[in-house]
Amino acid sequence: MKKLTLSQWEEKYIVGPVERFDQKYIMFIRPSWDPELKGRLKDWSFKREVKQRPGDTQQDLALRWAAGAGTRMGLFNTSKPNPSHVSQAIMKALAASNPGSQARQITAHERPKGAKIDVSDPQTITRDIKKVATFFGADLVGICKLDRRWVYSHTWPGLMAHETGNAEPVVEESIPQEIPEECQYAVVMCFEQDYNLLKYFTTSICNVATGTGYSRMAITNAHLSRFIRELGFKAIDCTTNDVALSIPMAMQAGLGELGRNGLLITPQFGPRVRVSKVITDLPLIPDTPIEFGVTEFCRVCKKCADVCSSQSIIHGERTAKPNSASNVAGELKWPVNAETCRTYWSQVRTCTSCVSCCPYNKADTWFHRTIQWFTDNVRWADSFYVKMDDLLGYGKPKKADNFWKEWQP
Repeated sequence: MKKLTLSQWEEKYIVGPVERFDQKYIMFIRPSWDPELKGRLKDWSFKREVKQRPGDTQQDLALRWAAGAGTRMGLFNTSKPNPSHVSQAIMKALAASNPGSQARQITAHERPKGAKIDVSDPQTITRDIKKVATFFGADLVGICKLDRRWVYSHTWPGLMAHETGNAEPVVEESIPQEIPEECQYAVVMCFEQDYNLLKYFTTSICNVATGTGYSRMAITNAHLSRFIRELGFKAIDCTTNDVALSIPMAMQAGLGELGRNGLLITPQFGPRVRVSKVITDLPLIPDTPIEFGVTEFCRVCKKCADVCSSQSIIHGERTAKPNSASNVAGELKWPVNAETCRTYWSQVRTCTSCVSCCPYNKADTWFHRTIQWFTDNVRWADSFYVKMDDLLGYGKPKKADNFWKEWQP
């Protein structure tokens, strides 16, 4: 594994000017307002019907929806520059039912006004922040200087398409967004998704791993944000697709590289992670980007492109040319066709195939760490590693017939 300077990282991934992205163009939102997309499906939600087949029974779906229950914590998140109308309505209702400061509604404790910790030793503070993030649930933690190219220029205050089905959106215009100038750093965190559950793609069971990842990040972000505020500093809680683009921030924070599947590939878990971040004015020491052979391996592998049922992942070389309004221009990558991917996703209601089939998606064992060392240091043999991955049967879906008997949490 090699550490890169930000300049070296820039040379590898950025080939043109990168304009700040409007959140309304991400494919979780576009179908709720874009007439070109809205009519393609009657229902853009992820509501999967109960079936009698293994993997989609009522018990399987119950586990799936229970796994994502923690994401509802986001409804109470008003730390963002543009809180959603839902979170604002909830806080107004709380204030009306219990007059007084919002701090008192949540907790009896109030930090003395103006109290701040000593920040003369940012290295120690950085170490402690990482410890706290890990304690509260993060599997990987990195720090980056906030690169405002990744901050959304505008945010969408309404519900996302999968939350409304094909109903009319609550609002029709995105709102300009600015992060306070003093907020110069971001704590970026990764949350592992269960390796064994992801084998059951494309049943509801694989989405249990996804839902749990989202729930864990919501809970951890809430804890870490509160901790930073108690130190006397600002903390903007940014889970999943809000406030800023997660993957380039995670790359700059030294957590991984970008794969052909458009996902962050980490050394520890491959693409089997969900990413969140907390933006703050607390002085921290940034980490450096890393390189461990992902670009070279993905150039040869193409397994995710072969497996993708919607053919949304390209087989060709990296390019800076976007293939739809949902891609950011100026970045050298394999642009995923977000339109066909998202359309297929709502048709089948669940899909993790590009994560599940990836050769980097392995249990974190000494054997797989050894193989990964070879993919990094003996790159001329990448095609051989791909053939061995196929020969050993990795990346194939597992039948859910005996899931509840075999499952060992």
